[in-house]
Amino acid sequence: MVDVESPRERGRVDRARYALLSLYLRLIQPSTTPLRRQLLVGLAAYAVLLLVLVAFGINGSSMGLLYSAMFGGRDPGLLRGVPRAIRSDEWLVVAPLTVSQVEEGLPYKSGLFPGGFDTTIVWDLPYREWSVLLRPHMWGFFVLPLDNAYALKWWLPFLTMAAALFVLLCTLWRRPLASFAVAGAFAAAPFFQWWFGSGSFWPPACAIAACAGTILMLRTDRTWHRWVIAAIVSYLVVVAVVALYPPYLIPCLYPAVGFVVGWIVMARSLSWPERLRRMAPLAVGAVVAGIVLAVFLVTRRDTIDAVVSTVYPGQRLSPTGASGSFSWLAMYAGIFGIGLRAADTTGFAANASEGSSFIFFGLYLVPSALWLLWSRWRRGAGFDWAMVGVLASLGLMFAFIYVPGWDAVAHLLLLDRVVMPRIVIGMGVGSILLLGLVVGRLRELSDVRVPVWTTVASVAAVLLTHWVVYRGLVRNAPAVLEASIAWVVLLVVLAVAIGLFSRGRATVPGILVALVALVVAGWVNPIYQGVFDMRETAVGQAIEEVDAENPGSWVAVDGLAATAVLRETGVESYSGVQGWPSQEMWDDLDPDGGDEDAWNRYAHVNWTANPDAPEIVLVTADVVQVKLDSCGPVAQKHIEHVLSQQPIDQPCVDEVESISEGGGTFYIYDVVPAP
Repeated sequence: MVDVESPRERGRVDRARYALLSLYLRLIQPSTTPLRRQLLVGLAAYAVLLLVLVAFGINGSSMGLLYSAMFGGRDPGLLRGVPRAIRSDEWLVVAPLTVSQVEEGLPYKSGLFPGGFDTTIVWDLPYREWSVLLRPHMWGFFVLPLDNAYALKWWLPFLTMAAALFVLLCTLWRRPLASFAVAGAFAAAPFFQWWFGSGSFWPPACAIAACAGTILMLRTDRTWHRWVIAAIVSYLVVVAVVALYPPYLIPCLYPAVGFVVGWIVMARSLSWPERLRRMAPLAVGAVVAGIVLAVFLVTRRDTIDAVVSTVYPGQRLSPTGASGSFSWLAMYAGIFGIGLRAADTTGFAANASEGSSFIFFGLYLVPSALWLLWSRWRRGAGFDWAMVGVLASLGLMFAFIYVPGWDAVAHLLLLDRVVMPRIVIGMGVGSILLLGLVVGRLRELSDVRVPVWTTVASVAAVLLTHWVVYRGLVRNAPAVLEASIAWVVLLVVLAVAIGLFSRGRATVPGILVALVALVVAGWVNPIYQGVFDMRETAVGQAIEEVDAENPGSWVAVDGLAATAVLRETGVESYSGVQGWPSQEMWDDLDPDGGDEDAWNRYAHVNWTANPDAPEIVLVTADVVQVKLDSCGPVAQKHIEHVLSQQPIDQPCVDEVESISEGGGTFYIYDVVPAP
């Protein structure tokens, strides 16, 4: 019998085809919606997304590892995904410190270490002091419960960066869906996901916002619009700078400067006096921002001097041409960034975070960029100085990586303050700015035919780069290649997207690269609800009771959970991570300063009861180990309590309490006089 399609079935198929065709045509047609409405709707979407995430207390922390260390098993707050042990600065350092700040009432100077420390420097912590006005992601801790405040802290910098890029791309392309998709693809880059934190997002956010703000200020005739835009950009600059992390700030600066200066030079429809008049609010904002930053730095001068004078990272400078200090395979991995899920990244990178980079969408379009520059010059329209500026900034960073011998110039440009692998953030920002410019310029062409060779060259750049990386993975990192699931499909989709970008298309390739980015790195951070509050555990409550009855200093012996719970309960402790050494603390532990090279650094200060261990030893670049001798002068004079996850057999400790917690036991001891 022959199956005959009924007229009704044919009608449904035809209607489905018509609907898909109509949708496709709507996607590729220029939007007729006014730019202002496009921007407002897009920003409103980001605001709603932030509101939902904060309302439900959703974050991407890996603090579930602390739950596992204490109780074993899976943390019920973990909704989806896998906590990442490599992100220890987030779940082992910042998360417990944030809880401790809430416990202590958000002090400006924390008393966790003997001598205390300034909470406004190094770590991203909430505190009560005027400069918290420059940390908007912290404001929730003053008005919201801990879970919701932590969610705001987690998402606000991330979504602000994505929103800034959306505004820039929508202004250049007038394609809101494409802009939203590409902003999401950029935010989902492996680098951002493996280094997720406000310090990673504010520098690119302010750089991109400065580019978008320049365009809008030169276009609008309304003075108050320009002042509002300038205020927003200047504020974001201050927010980024007070993080005080040059390895991210400096690389993001140069692409933004190239773009902004180039765009101002190109605004030929305006006279130079008019250009300067329209940009004047930004100049005023820069002056105000500079004054605010100066006050911030001067009022924290002692702390900043202490950080800068450390062995690590204060004295860390990078020479030019030191490309061997990081893996080129990881830097240009592209879609092979998905392989960072491998348990063993040997031959690819030291670890997943150090191996994270970007999918350089814009760099693949350099052939199109060069043709656009030549075509514009040939038509007598002059140079596209914004594109020249961005390409020059990328050239500067490539030179810093690969060309040795100009260290003096690099020092003047502050580039030697950039740890070599971190410069990739500037290349990521430059690449996305170049993508925005290339597609925007191609979309403006109406009477100029775009040559096919630019598309062929751009697609070839995608395929050739990934072929070289593939060969490197086969030889050096087969485990990473094995973990790169569906890489062939991802590569094909990426090549198609780049090909479409090179023809001036925006929406379809934007959606494609967003899908690629989500598959490559969207899985890195888990979806977590709430905060694992160790103060509410049995051992946390026991610590608070013992310290209330007999206040004094603590140490945690072995075990991550023991150190973390001391942090969260807010008791004074000689254990934990120091951003820089407390002089009072190390005067107690090392009175003659003989081990200063070991402890004068950013480091985890861990304690051991092993009698054969050295008194103080540097285990790794950021781990200092101190031996507990309860009968020794240090413990007898300065330590009152010890928390351990194993029994301690020493004559000068007396067990106060043992607490069964999950699958293990915590022991609390008092230090007693030596016999």
